[in-house]
Amino acid sequence: MAHELDFSTGQAGFAYASGSDKPWHGLGQTVDPSADTQTWRKAAGLDWQALRAPVSYQNEVTQRPQTFAEKHVLYRSDTGLPLSVVSADYRTVQPADILGFFGELAQSGGFQIETVGSLKEGRRIWALARVGENARILDDEVAPFLLLATSFDGSMATLAKFTTVRVVCNNTLQASLKNDAGQTQVTISHQAIFDPASVRADLGIALNSWEGFKMQAGLMATRKINDTEVDNWLLELFEPFMPYGQDYSPEQVRKSKGYQRITELFNGEQLGSGQDAIDGTLWGLLHATTQYLDHEKGRIQDNRLNAAWFGPGAKMKEHAYALAEKALA
Repeated sequence: MAHELDFSTGQAGFAYASGSDKPWHGLGQTVDPSADTQTWRKAAGLDWQALRAPVSYQNEVTQRPQTFAEKHVLYRSDTGLPLSVVSADYRTVQPADILGFFGELAQSGGFQIETVGSLKEGRRIWALARVGENARILDDEVAPFLLLATSFDGSMATLAKFTTVRVVCNNTLQASLKNDAGQTQVTISHQAIFDPASVRADLGIALNSWEGFKMQAGLMATRKINDTEVDNWLLELFEPFMPYGQDYSPEQVRKSKGYQRITELFNGEQLGSGQDAIDGTLWGLLHATTQYLDHEKGRIQDNRLNAAWFGPGAKMKEHAYALAEKALA
């Protein structure tokens, strides 16, 4: 099986808090949740730096090596593996910066590192920290988290965002927690300097929106929906994600694997089915969607992780949550 998880050091580049459920393939190393950030870095295989050097090539005209100073290659300090070729002004955010950010938050109280890892031989790294206490949504339960991630190949800016995880199945919601300015995430370009103090301020680290989210979720959990509403919701959910330049009839969408599987999950096959908050409700439809995107869409589990947090899955979940909010209006 081809893994997106980083195995370039001989072990999975992934660490998770001891006492929590084994994620994904059961790979990775367990870490005491109270351990310092250096322990987390080492366990996750992130005790390295992204080094850089000007791109060089063999000039066939002069028959001598020549440097192209406008482009740099980024490479790992431990394995020497190349990460990418970037412009000379590309600013890197080191693994130590990511873990240091959470280390400072943990010292201030209320934050606890949950998982740390890397994908694609270290080209993309992340850390996820639990924020505060879980929330009860009728007989369901969700937990708040803060995700911080960056890339070394230009595929993604450095980002920090709040998300929530449904405890019974580890489904992640998107765009559920916003700061005071209405932002769902803070994005830092690789042409800008990563300033932890500024990121904390932009996030509105006090989680002022958490109470508002719990209220919205409670309303979704009591909002019963009929078959016609489910059909219209799913048609609107999939419409923006159809292949560009092609027209799809509603019937073609209804025959798609995603539409049919989400319908099956909503009708009783999702984890936690039988809960009052889930059965026949808008909250249940939302989480049937997130369960499909997080755990079933795509052939390989760690490809799903990448898509669910950073790629198409993340965008689709953001759209799904917006549709759920719209249904409450």
